[in-house]
Amino acid sequence: MKKNLLFLLILLLGIAAEQAHAQTLRDDVFTFVRVKYGSGQYAYGFRIRYGTASWQVDFPTAEENFVRVLQTVTQLSTSENSLAISLADPEFFEFPFAYMVEPGYLQLAAGEADTLREWCLRGGFLMVDDFHGEAEWQNFLSEFAKVFPDRAPKDIPIDHPIFHCYHDFDKFPQVPGLGPIVYYGVTYEKGGKIPKCAGFFDDDQRLMVLINHNLDIGDSWEHAADPRYPSHYSRLGYMLGINYVIYAMTH
Repeated sequence: MKKNLLFLLILLLGIAAEQAHAQTLRDDVFTFVRVKYGSGQYAYGFRIRYGTASWQVDFPTAEENFVRVLQTVTQLSTSENSLAISLADPEFFEFPFAYMVEPGYLQLAAGEADTLREWCLRGGFLMVDDFHGEAEWQNFLSEFAKVFPDRAPKDIPIDHPIFHCYHDFDKFPQVPGLGPIVYYGVTYEKGGKIPKCAGFFDDDQRLMVLINHNLDIGDSWEHAADPRYPSHYSRLGYMLGINYVIYAMTH
């Protein structure tokens, strides 16, 4: 059932119509890297008590599903296994793309912030996902001020190339988590009703950190085969993710 639904999703993404976009990327190999990070005072303690740190949410099913769809839709060469790498690991610098989830209670050690700043300025692309509401936004800003004390995030307009490098978007979509839909019948969490896309740019205006606030794209990947999760949100989540990777690999 899961494979059939993922295959249907791939068809909905329009494989045949997009083949030309993939031609120049077939010789590249993409590895999906998830960031292991230090957590803050509260650290999503209920998850840690049950053996799951906040950086692990949706891991590894979300990226396994996403990479399968990414490879099939774009024909981009991908590594067989996604990785979770600590910011303290020198291997982190070997990869140009990384994914960070749930930074709502994030507290970066000085060394982690320094590593992330150097990696971004060297050409890395960080996708931040799955945090919600004003309190988590303020914590994110506070922690990333350690990474970029001389920079502030800027809103990314819908005419930016990241929204048109593979699939075309005419507005930034809402991509909710499974929990709010199932338990509350809404598409937002913690009062964060408006989806926001922002980013940190380097001195040449290259996008280094892509911020998805009031979205849960990881859930759209993980729960693509779950009948409780509306399929059109999964489709949007996969389309956004594909655009993000293509942009990261070509800019």
